[in-house]
Amino acid sequence: MKTLLLCGAAGAAFLSGFTSAAFAETDAGQTSVTDRVVITGYRFNAPAEAAAAEASRQPGNIAVIEAGSFETRYAIGFADTLAFTAGVVAQPRFGEDGRLSIRGSGLANNTHLRGVELIFNGVPMNNADGFGDYQEIDPLFMSHMVVNRGANGFRTGSSMLGGSIDITGLSAASLDGGSALRLEGGSFGTSRAHTRTSGAQGGLDYALAATWQRQDGFRPNGAQSNGRIYADLGWRWNDAVETRFGLLGSDINQDIPGNLTLAQLRDDPRQATPDSVARRFGRDINGWRGWTVTHIDTGAGVVSVGASTVTRSLWHPVPVIVDQDLRDARLFARWSHEAQLAGRPLAITLGGDLRRSETEARVFVNAGGSPGFQIGDSLQTAEGAKAFVDVRVGVTGRLDVLAGLINTSTRREVDNFRTPSAGGDASFSNLSARFGALYRFNDALTGFANISQIFEPPTFSDVTQGGVAGFTPIRAMEGVSYEIGLRGSYARYRFEAALYRIEMEHEFTAFTVTPDIPAAIFNADDTLRHGFELGAEALLHEGDLGVWRTRLAYTWGDFRFEGDPVYGDNRLPGLGRHRMVAELRYGVGPVEIAPSVTWQSGDGFTDYANSERLPGQTLIGLSARYDINDRVGLYLEGRNLTDRRYVAAISTVANAATAAPARFTPGETRALYAGITLAFGRGQ
Repeated sequence: MKTLLLCGAAGAAFLSGFTSAAFAETDAGQTSVTDRVVITGYRFNAPAEAAAAEASRQPGNIAVIEAGSFETRYAIGFADTLAFTAGVVAQPRFGEDGRLSIRGSGLANNTHLRGVELIFNGVPMNNADGFGDYQEIDPLFMSHMVVNRGANGFRTGSSMLGGSIDITGLSAASLDGGSALRLEGGSFGTSRAHTRTSGAQGGLDYALAATWQRQDGFRPNGAQSNGRIYADLGWRWNDAVETRFGLLGSDINQDIPGNLTLAQLRDDPRQATPDSVARRFGRDINGWRGWTVTHIDTGAGVVSVGASTVTRSLWHPVPVIVDQDLRDARLFARWSHEAQLAGRPLAITLGGDLRRSETEARVFVNAGGSPGFQIGDSLQTAEGAKAFVDVRVGVTGRLDVLAGLINTSTRREVDNFRTPSAGGDASFSNLSARFGALYRFNDALTGFANISQIFEPPTFSDVTQGGVAGFTPIRAMEGVSYEIGLRGSYARYRFEAALYRIEMEHEFTAFTVTPDIPAAIFNADDTLRHGFELGAEALLHEGDLGVWRTRLAYTWGDFRFEGDPVYGDNRLPGLGRHRMVAELRYGVGPVEIAPSVTWQSGDGFTDYANSERLPGQTLIGLSARYDINDRVGLYLEGRNLTDRRYVAAISTVANAATAAPARFTPGETRALYAGITLAFGRGQ
C-alpha cells in the first residue's frame, strides 16, 4: 500500500507539473458545456451537463458519457458505448451479451452481468440477488451514462466491486422537444430502425421511443431479432412537486453459435460449434419494467419517493435449458439537501430501498433444443433492504471532504421442489464505509483520494452452482479499495487519471467443470488488484482547413491471488494487463472522419493455473459522418478493417492443460455499417 501511495503521489506531481507547464497560456477553469463542445465536438444535453458537473465534485474517477459520443456508430451494447471509458472492459459473446468488467470485477462470470450494479432512470436492472443482464437496454434510449468505477458506486448506494453504471434515459429535457427517425444496415444481414419523439404541453412532458433490430450474425446460429420500447412521462403539479412515470419493454431473441478451440478460431472464426446448432443454443428474453417517482421540494431539501415492478421470462437453451420467470418489486426513497455548517457548505443525501423478487427456475436436459428430462425445479426468493448516507463538507474554499455509509441486508432462499433437502437459505448483512477528499489546486486542476469498503453477496447462480446443484453456502465478497487521482479541464485539453489498490477476501472464482455444467463457484482466500486509468481528450488544431480532435482511454490492471494455497500469487484469468483505445478525428464543414485503434496486450491467462496465455489483439476501425443539413445526417463505420482473427471472450478454467479446449469466442470479422438520421422538431 505504501508503494502504491508513493507512486500515486509521484504520478500526481508529474501530471500537475506537466499540465501547469503545458497549459500555462490557457484560461483555467473552462468547464462549461461550451468548452466541452470545443474539446470533444459533442454537445452535452442539459441533463448530461448537470451529471458531469456533479461528477466533478466527487472524490473519485467517474465518467460521464453523453449519447452523442456514439451516435455515429452501430452501437448495440456496452462494448460500443463504453469503448472510450478507461477501466472498463466489455467482452462481447453474442448479440449484446458478454462479460462486463470494471476494475477487474466479474472475472468469475463467464456470461452475463455480475459485480456491477446497472441502474436505469433510478431503477436497478440487476435482479434482487445482484445477477443481471444488460440486453434489455437499448443505447438509443440513453440520454447519458455515469460510470461510477469501483467504490465510487457508493454515491448510488452500491458497494459492489465494479461499482455502478447509472443510465438516464431519453426525456423531453434531453431531446428538447425534438423527434427523429434512424435507419441502419450493414454486414451480416444487419438492419435496425429507431424512432423517437418528445414534447411538452402545460405541466405534461413526454419522451417515447422504439427500436427494431435484426442480424443474421457472422457465424451460423448467430442471428438475433429484437424489439424494444421506452416511455418517459412527467407531470408537474406545481413549482415544488413533480411525478414521473417510466416503461421499458423488451422482446429479445438471440441464437448462440458457441465457443471454438483456439485452433478453430484461427482457422475459420466464422464457424459455429455443431452442438450449438444441433441443440439450438439461444437466449430469449421478454421483459417489462415500470416505475414511478415523485420529487418534492420541501424547502429543506428534495424528497424523492417511488416504486418499480418487473416481470421477465427467460428461455435459454445451452448444454442445459434454463427456463425462468421473474417477478420483482421495489420501494425506494431519497432526501437530498444543501445547507451551511459553521459557515461552510454542506451537502447531504439519505436514501434507502426495500426489494423482493421471486424466480421460478427450471432446468432441463437439452434434447435438440427442446426440454428433456427435468433436472432442476425451484423457487428462488431474494429479499433485501438498503440504507445509505452521503455527506460532503467544504472545509475550505479548496478542500472538500466526504463520508458515506451503506447498510446492506439481504437474504437468499431456495425452495427445491425436486429434492427438498437440497434447498436452503442464507442471510448477508454489512455496514460499509467510505471516506474521501477533493482538493482544487486551481480552477482547472483537481486532486482526489478515497478509502472505501466493498461488500458483494453471492447471487442465486452462486449458491446453486449455476442452477444444477443443491444449496451451497457461498460467502459474500468483502474488501477495501484505495484510490488517488487527478482531473484537469482546460480550454483545449481535458484528462482524468487514477491509481487504485483493492484488497479482497472471499472473492468469487468460477470455472467450467464439465461441458454440461456452466460453472462451479468458489470463494478464494485473498486477492489483490492494482490498476491505473487514464482518459484524455484534446482539441489539437482548429483553423480554416478543418478541426483535429483526439481522445484516448488507457487501462492497466494487475489482478492476482495473494498467497493462495493452490494458486499462490497467480494472476486471475480473463484479461490482459494493458488496454488502449485511441481515436483521431478530422472534421471540415459537414464532414468528419475518425480512424481508431483498439489494442489489448497478450499477457493475460485463460486459466487459474496460468498455464495458457490469452492472445492479444490490435483492431483498426474507421467512422465517418456527413451532415447534409441540420435535419439529415449520414454515418459510415468500418470495424476490424484488417480482418484480424481474435479472441473476443473466453470461458475461464482451472487448468487449460486438462480442460476442454472449446472455450474461445471469436471476435467479429471485418464489417461495415451505415445509417441515416432524420430529425424533426425544435430539439435538433
